[in-house]
Amino acid sequence: MARYRAIHTAELRSDVDPDEFERFMIDEFLSETNKLPGCLDAQLLRGYTGDLPGTARAKVDYAWISLWESAEANNRVWSRDGKHYTPESIMHVNARLHHYVASYSLVGGFEIVE
Repeated sequence: MARYRAIHTAELRSDVDPDEFERFMIDEFLSETNKLPGCLDAQLLRGYTGDLPGTARAKVDYAWISLWESAEANNRVWSRDGKHYTPESIMHVNARLHHYVASYSLVGGFEIVE
């Protein structure tokens, strides 16, 4: 069972086709993320832009959540010597992410409360 979740948000560049971005994220970016040791799943979320009363509109275009065995498992992948590190196995898709997004950020990591 996943004990830790990392949540990121992204704003698309104005010239990017959202369908193309979604295909990239699902077929490439999240697929590679899912292969990282300790990652149990990764999911793409599209920001809600509808107008249903009582339903909050998203402030960003997209978010993705990666589910990890633990905070320690996430840390083993994403840090070296106490500093952020991008694993070589994901560098190529991480670099391609910049083709699609104007900005992206890590909202933060969250541990499950039991």
